[in-house]
Amino acid sequence: MKINHLTVLGLCLCIFFASCKKDDDTSICDIEIPAGTRFFEFQNDGGDTFYAWTNKADVIAAVEAQLSVPLEQRSQHINGKIARIEGDCSINQNWSWYFLADDWLLADASIEVCDGNPQYVEDNLEDYLAIERYCPWGSTVLKEVTQPF
Repeated sequence: MKINHLTVLGLCLCIFFASCKKDDDTSICDIEIPAGTRFFEFQNDGGDTFYAWTNKADVIAAVEAQLSVPLEQRSQHINGKIARIEGDCSINQNWSWYFLADDWLLADASIEVCDGNPQYVEDNLEDYLAIERYCPWGSTVLKEVTQPF
């Protein structure tokens, strides 16, 4: 098979442009990260951690209020819709699910059907996707983090 210099140049350009990421591209693993998004790490009472992020001002204010008190006095837990992480994208530590950025809040109380620890959700993800909520009662916001992925 004969390969000429134009074919090699064309292949190099294809590889180059396929590997480039625009500076203004805010999508990670096909998930849009809107401007003003802030990222938070949560911990359940068993010590497992996970991330959630949002740009909603009311949710950020509620999280900041929790972060302003000592950890042992934080009383609200996360409650929101989760989705499956597609492919080999790693946006929520080792979990294959994440909270939708525009569909979670901090709650004082939630129904039991959406409670559970992160590993239980991982093991029963289809059930949690079907009920469309995850509300780990024993979770609390641990800290704000820079974009973790």
